[in-house]
This record gives sequence, structure tokens and C-alpha cells, in this order.
Amino acid sequence: MRIAILDAFAGVAGDMWVGALLDAGVPLQPLHDAVQRLRLPGVSIRAERVLRAGLSGTHFQVATSGLAEGQFAPLATAAAPRQPGTESHRHRGLAEIERIVAQAELPGPVLEHCLAVYRAIGAVEAAAHGVDIQHVHFHEVGAEDTIVDVVCACLGAHLLGVERWYANGIQVGAGTVRAAHGVLPVPAPATAALLRGIPVRSGARGECTTPTGAALLRTLVAGFDQPLAYTATAVGYGAGTRDNPDLPNLLRLTVAELTTPGSATELVELQCQVDTATGEQIGWLLDALLAQGAVDAFATPVTMKKGRPGVLLTVLADPARQQALTAMLLEEGSTLGVRSHRVLRTVLERWQETRATPFGPVLYKVARLPSGAVVARPEDAELQRLTAAHGLGRAELLRRLPMA
Repeated sequence: MRIAILDAFAGVAGDMWVGALLDAGVPLQPLHDAVQRLRLPGVSIRAERVLRAGLSGTHFQVATSGLAEGQFAPLATAAAPRQPGTESHRHRGLAEIERIVAQAELPGPVLEHCLAVYRAIGAVEAAAHGVDIQHVHFHEVGAEDTIVDVVCACLGAHLLGVERWYANGIQVGAGTVRAAHGVLPVPAPATAALLRGIPVRSGARGECTTPTGAALLRTLVAGFDQPLAYTATAVGYGAGTRDNPDLPNLLRLTVAELTTPGSATELVELQCQVDTATGEQIGWLLDALLAQGAVDAFATPVTMKKGRPGVLLTVLADPARQQALTAMLLEEGSTLGVRSHRVLRTVLERWQETRATPFGPVLYKVARLPSGAVVARPEDAELQRLTAAHGLGRAELLRRLPMA
């Protein structure tokens, strides 16, 4: 499996994320073309090699309106916050941002991720200010440079062609930062809310992880601080604007192949018992949990207090999905509480491949055993398709299809 690993020892911001992608080999031209399709007047991008505390990385920069072509103003940072009136459309709403992003004609999954990033930010801002998400006015994260960062980060992640993202050692910083609402503690309230359920570190001076960086982590990254065995194929460093002599202001991105069959991964197990939900509700809830990102969800019959028949709901999930899945169980599961604990699971190296069969090309699920032997089985959706197309039973199809 091809994976990407972020080492966020100096934090995460949108420009650092894009810089790391470029440094790891993602070409700039597709990002430039997407930015042009955003139709933001006077906005352009470039990338350059810089040093941060003596280490080299790629600094991704956005030029905004009011500057001549080729001039690039420094981006806002905790050390040099954006001043009022220095950019246009500081108070864009979610609908306007969604309209702008939709103009970029991005691939479906990329557009979905871009919108998910802004909806994640909008949800925490709405909760913080007690308003509906459609009434949230985005300040710094609604500016042109941040819109460009989000689009380029999501598109670059897509172009990198990895199946799974991980992140380690996320540094959030310490102290205070000046923002549109005045002086705020670090991490800023929106950042802290977006990082709920994600392991972080603090202590470095200033704001290290921004709301945009936190939203990208929540949207794209599946595992945090997990032990992995891999072979690196590319390494890139994305530079932030500040040059801190005590800590290289860089985000490291490693592109790698998982190398150990049967590797262990850490998950969260959520459980609750219910005795008031109908069978229809339980069936719907299991499907909804899987659609929300659960690794697995199942129901077990149990006998509860007073001899009542009930159901034990069990959900396995990446830690990053714990909060959303817990909320769904509480909202939809007719339970008053959800238990959680960390579990380790051992998984085989697995992939999909299309194989030639007497019935034409068929998609197979393939896995490698610890012994090195490969086993394969047709995907269930393929079996359903073939039974309908050829009028054969499932058992007969399995007898005729080649197996590994």
C-alpha cells in the first residue's frame, strides 16, 4: 500500500502542506491551472527553495490582488498577522467559498475534500458563536490565499496518488496569537476544536498549527502517531513563512510503501447497549456509521437489565473519527452513553486487482498472508453483477471463477 506520512514537529499550515507536496514531487503546473480556474482576480502562485534553521524546503506562496505580477507579499503568520484592510473579501460566507471552489473544475474526490475542510471549519465556528453554519463569516480562512492553500493541498494530495495518510507529533505551539477577533490563546479556539480526538504536542513558541492545517488533518489523515513499517520512496519538506532559529519551521512529508504484512494498527472501539431501538433503526444506523467512516460496525444480541432483549452496538474506527461516530451513536442510537477504548488489530497487506475470467474482467480482493502466499476472492458487488448478467447462482459462480 502506498501511504503518506506527515511529521509535524513544527506544526501544520496550508502553505506548509502544499510546499511539502511540491518538494516530494507533485508538479506545480496542475495547481497553477486550478488556481486560474478559481477566477480570483490578481491571484497567482509560485514556489521557491528556502532555508529554515539551516534546513532546505519548498516555500509555497500566493500573490493576492493589488500586487504587480511577480511580486509576492508575505503571508500572515502568528508573528506577522494580517492587518485589517490588507486583503479583500475578509468576511466570505460558506456558500460563497463553495461557489468559488466549485469553479476550479476539480476531480470529484478533490472537490469533496475541499468542501469538507471548509465545512469542518464552519462547524466549529458556528458552535463557538452560536449561529447556523450558513451564517458563519470566515475571516483569515476566507481570504484568497487560504482558499488557494486548501484547493492546492487537496488537489496535490490527490495527485500524490497515495491510499492512506498518517501524521505524527503534531506541534500546536504555545502563547497567544492576534486574529480578527483580537488576541487568542494558542491553539486558537477553532484549531483546538478541530483537533479534538487527535494527539498533539505543545511547547514551541507561537502558533504552529493553524485552523486550515487542523482542518486538513481532520479531513485527509486517517491515523495519528501509529507505529508503521514502511519503505520510503520520496521525502519532501514544506516551509512556513517564519524562520525560527530554534526549530526548523518545516513540515516533512514521506511517501512510502507499507512493507510488513500483518502490521498492527491502533483503532478506537466504541460500544453501547440499546433496548429501545427497532430492527430497522439498528440496520440503518450500522449503514450510516460505515458511511461516516467507521472501519467496521456490527450488532450483537444481548440480554439486558430486567431480562430485556437488547443489542450491543460495536464500532471500530480510526481515532480521528471517534468524535463524529460517538456523536452519531448518541444522536441516533437511543443510548445514554458510549464506552470507548483503544484496541490493536493486525491486518494483512491487501489490494484490489482486475483479473481475466470466463465471464470477462472481474474485480478481486487480494491479500498476502504472513507466509507470503496470496489469496484472492471476487468482490461481492462483482458476484451480484455476474449473477444478474448470467443467470447463475452465487455458489456456481464461485466454482467457475478462478481463485488464488
